[in-house]
This record gives sequence, structure tokens and C-alpha cells, in this order.
Amino acid sequence: MKERFKNLLHENKMCYRRFHLIRPLLYQVKILEDGCKGCQLCVHVCPKHLLKLSSRTNERGYFIVEWEDMGCIGCGLCYVICPEQTIRIYAKIENG
Repeated sequence: MKERFKNLLHENKMCYRRFHLIRPLLYQVKILEDGCKGCQLCVHVCPKHLLKLSSRTNERGYFIVEWEDMGCIGCGLCYVICPEQTIRIYAKIENG
């Protein structure tokens, strides 16, 4: 598992470098708060450090993870690492 994660992180960094240079898009992260258990795995893998543990709790009593509004590169590491599958990533659509 650890080796798989290490390979995924390395591949993602390489993909991010290529992707960011070619096509910089904006992404939006949605966290399904009721399912979040506050394990912080997503917080630790985010290459842009946009996720943080909140002081708010969900209805099950767990502290939830929050997303800062700007800077997501859409790498998907948070989505992949989340054991509860509570993270969604959407490409932002700009009007105009």
C-alpha cells in the first residue's frame, strides 16, 4: 500500500508539471461533510495545501475537512486517498 501510494504521488507530480504547463484549469472541491471522519489523509496529500481540518463537526461528531476556495489543480489525490469517498472534484466552468 505504501509503495502504491508513493508511486501514485510521483506519477501525479510528473503529470501535474506537464498538465500545468499545457492547460491551467481551475477546479472546485466538494466535500460531503456527513461522510467525513476527519482522518486528514486528504490534508496530507494535497500538493497545494488547500485542505485543512475544520473546528466544525458533522452530525456524527467528527471534525470535518474544509477546502480553501482557490488554487485546486485537479490532481485527484484527495479523491483517491479518501477512505470514505466523500470528496468530489469538478472543473470550474467560466462564463464568458
